[in-house]
Amino acid sequence: MKNTILLLLIVLTSCSKNNDASPIQDQLPPITTTGANTAGCYINGKLLVPKNGIQSIGGSPTYGLIKIQGNNFWPDKNDYWQLEIANKKDINGSGIILWIKNMQNGNGDYIVGQSNGELYADGPNNNQIIAGVTINGVNKTYFSSPNSGIIKILRSDLSVGTSIYSGTFNCSLYNKDNPSEVIEITEGRFDFNSLTLNK
Repeated sequence: MKNTILLLLIVLTSCSKNNDASPIQDQLPPITTTGANTAGCYINGKLLVPKNGIQSIGGSPTYGLIKIQGNNFWPDKNDYWQLEIANKKDINGSGIILWIKNMQNGNGDYIVGQSNGELYADGPNNNQIIAGVTINGVNKTYFSSPNSGIIKILRSDLSVGTSIYSGTFNCSLYNKDNPSEVIEITEGRFDFNSLTLNK
């Protein structure tokens, strides 16, 4: 009887191990313009997708996809627009910030210029991209330089009942502490609805 119970436990344990699903691998979302609340890119070939983190003091999560805009952005988009895409779940998570001086030209290409390392209303007089990357346990900050990339706005719909922003981006960034060290941001995309994002 003891042998039967032992054999049954071994079989059940084996079955439960075999039935465990493999963890789902992160994937770069497709380019869409529907307000899907997705984003991502490759940083030197390594995938970055937004992941929410947990605050050490409790409360709401720290969101991995955040849009901020200046007080005068509405209604004619004549103020800064900022999008953060970050992995705030993992200790060595990376993040990137897209910053557009203003979006008065509507949909189309926004050439990335020299970053001044500042955000919100203190950003430069041009569009910029900033990335924070952890490489071998060392945190590094990367800035855009003149004509180093493009943020392409595919949709910026501020009509009543929607607030959808969609686009693509790519850029070369340099290490602010070692300008000869350059990383490539490729296949960037975002598609979100401000009214449903992080709700």
